[in-house]
Amino acid sequence: MKNSEKTIKQDCRIINQKGLHARAAAQIVTLCNQYQSLLTLTHKNKSASGLSLIKLLTLDAPQGSNITISIKGVDAESASQAINQLFVNGFGELDELTSPRNK
Repeated sequence: MKNSEKTIKQDCRIINQKGLHARAAAQIVTLCNQYQSLLTLTHKNKSASGLSLIKLLTLDAPQGSNITISIKGVDAESASQAINQLFVNGFGELDELTSPRNK
């Protein structure tokens, strides 16, 4: 491992109502493409590269699921913060919970 490379592991919870569906997975892929670090997401016994939309969907992670994210690379710190923010913001879907069509 190069001196400047780091490995970070963190746990994130899926809080959006629809879980890890296609739109949320696409946001993860888009985010991962912005970093040199490799991100791997694990749910239960399944792992997927953050660069693979199809593999992310196979994680079958509904709302409330805990996802372990392993990040390895030179920009692991900033990638870690960015992916954490994506999960904390519910993939931008938290407003859907309070929209009139959901009441």
